[in-house]
Order: sequence, then C-alpha cells, then structure tokens
Amino acid sequence: MGKWSLNRAPRAVVNLRAKADGTVTPESLLHSQVRIRTAELLKNCSDTLNGSLLEAFQYHFATPGKMLRAQLAFNSARLHSASEIDADRWGLAVELIHNASLIHDDICDSDLSRRGRPSVMAKFGQQTALCLGDALISQAFGILVRESIPRTLIAKLAMMVRACANGQAQEFCSSGYPNWQQYCDIAGGKTSSLLTGAVEGGALFDPLVDSNPKLSKCCIQMSLVFQMLNDSENIESAINLKKLSTDFCQSRPNALIVLYRDALSAEEQRDFDNSISIDTNTSHQNGRSKAELWWAKMLRSDLLATGHEKIMCILSQIELNLRDLSPALQHGISPLLAHAKTCMANQNHSQAAQRVQIAKEHNG
Repeated sequence: MGKWSLNRAPRAVVNLRAKADGTVTPESLLHSQVRIRTAELLKNCSDTLNGSLLEAFQYHFATPGKMLRAQLAFNSARLHSASEIDADRWGLAVELIHNASLIHDDICDSDLSRRGRPSVMAKFGQQTALCLGDALISQAFGILVRESIPRTLIAKLAMMVRACANGQAQEFCSSGYPNWQQYCDIAGGKTSSLLTGAVEGGALFDPLVDSNPKLSKCCIQMSLVFQMLNDSENIESAINLKKLSTDFCQSRPNALIVLYRDALSAEEQRDFDNSISIDTNTSHQNGRSKAELWWAKMLRSDLLATGHEKIMCILSQIELNLRDLSPALQHGISPLLAHAKTCMANQNHSQAAQRVQIAKEHNG
C-alpha cells in the first residue's frame, strides 16, 4: 500500500448533512470540522507505526466510520472549558480506544467483515490485528500526555478500557443464552463504557463540575439503543442473505434474540439453548437442524417488531430524561439522539419489506 493520503478521508467527511432546503446546519458543520481535525491527528498517529502495523492502520482507518464518540467527547470537553486542541485530543483518544475494541472484537467473534469490507483480522491475520489493537490503545494514552490535560482524564480512559474489556469477556463466560438483564450488563460494558465515558471524561476539564448521574443515565440508555440497533442489523442482514444470523449461530448476545427467548417457557428456553449450542449442520427434521428450526420460528414471530418497540420505548425514556439536563448538555449529546432516530427510520423501512418477504416464504 502506498503512502497514506488525507485527501480521501476529508472528501468523505466534508459531505455535510444539510437541511431539506439545502442549507448546512451549525451542528453538521461542527461535526465535519471535528472529523477533519481527527483525520489530521490520525495521520500523526500513523507516523509512529511502520511495516505491517502501518499498513493495517491505514487500511482500517480508510473507512473511519461515523466518529460519533469523537464528536461526543469533543462537545463535552468544549462545554467544560477545554481548548479546541485538547478537546480534539480527548475525542481522538476515545475514538482510538473504540477502534481498538472493534478490532479485538472481530478477533473474539471471528468476524470477517467490518464496515462493509474484510476486517483487519480477515485481511492481515489475527496476530497483526491483535498487535494493531494494542498499538491503538497505547496511542490513545500517549496523545493525552499534555500539561493542559487533567491527569484524571487518563485515569478515566483507563477505567473505560477496563470496563469495555470486562463487558467483552462477560459475553464469553455466561452459562446459557443471557436474559434481558444479563444482556444489559454485557452491553453496558462493551458499548456504554465508551459512549458514557466520552461525555463524562469531557466534564473532567472543569474541576468544579461534579458527576452528573442524570447525564450518565441518558448516555447509558443511548448506548443500549445503539447496541440494539447493531443487533437488529445483524438479524436483518441474515434475512436478506437468507441464512442464519452470525449472532445466532455463534450464541452471541443479541437483543432481538434475547427478547424472543425471554418470552418462551422455561422448557422452551432449555430446548432453545441446547439447540443453538450444538452443530447447526446436524440434521433433525426435513433435513434441517434444530437451530434452523428455531431460527425459522423466530422469523415467523414478531422478532423485528418487538425489537423496534423496545428501542422506541428506550428512546422515549431518553427524551424525558433529557429535559432534566441543561440546554448546553442537551446540545452536547443531541447528535447521538439524532443519529439513533435516523438509524431507526432506515431500519423501519427495511423491516417493512422483510416482513412481507418472510410472510410470502412462510405461506409458500
């Protein structure tokens, strides 16, 4: 791979969200500026790497994602008196940890795809992927070593990494498929630790600001929504490809599957757990495995609608809790809520078509 150019990344990030009349909103302009500056800082990070790690770094960040955590961290830091450069550094630190967690998560889950193309693990191997994730964590702490950045922020970042690792590990040590409370605990570690920490960490720039439980609660709820949206995409993708979901096949916690399983009787839950824990290629009925039979049952249920209703319920709670926050804090986390609603609207359109498809297939 040749020398990494920033020309491609900025072109992607300056594609601003606009109002219906074509004008650019101040929020979308700020988001674009944060992404461009983050891309510049990422280039500085790449200068510290070489060989296969540099190649893997460039490959992974060629599709940098939405950088929502960077924006949240930046907004929070600026609201709490941080300079623009220090807020940018906090945003990048959170984004680096997030990307390290994605790379490591793909190793844990043996996922071959990330952001619409082969994952770092699939393209460069587990060893390089593991080393790249470690390097990103190191870089995240390194960029926070500045006199103007509170030391408490470094301790906060360490807590976020630890909580994220605990959540990831919990996913693999649970006995049987998790219930809703267990799922929330796992999601709280994997997803909430970074989203909530991005906002809480930004507040540490102001030593006079105490912890804000109401703000933390909103961020935790928002994290759950995003994890559920991600889980819903996993199910929808499987439906479109006419195959079993990877979460289902590998017994990974998925909100929609959890909600479906919780509605079963105790006996059905035991049969469900046993079915997805055995080889999915084992024939049982009409040449289909028990896992495939359970998958077909789930699709004939209100699986997608139930997940949608749960997400809408949590979003309603978030909007109520937001009223207890100051206008400045509401503005700081509003991009997250807006993005969640956009994702919901897109999934609603997709789910409507899928329900028709499933009904046709069931009715022959």
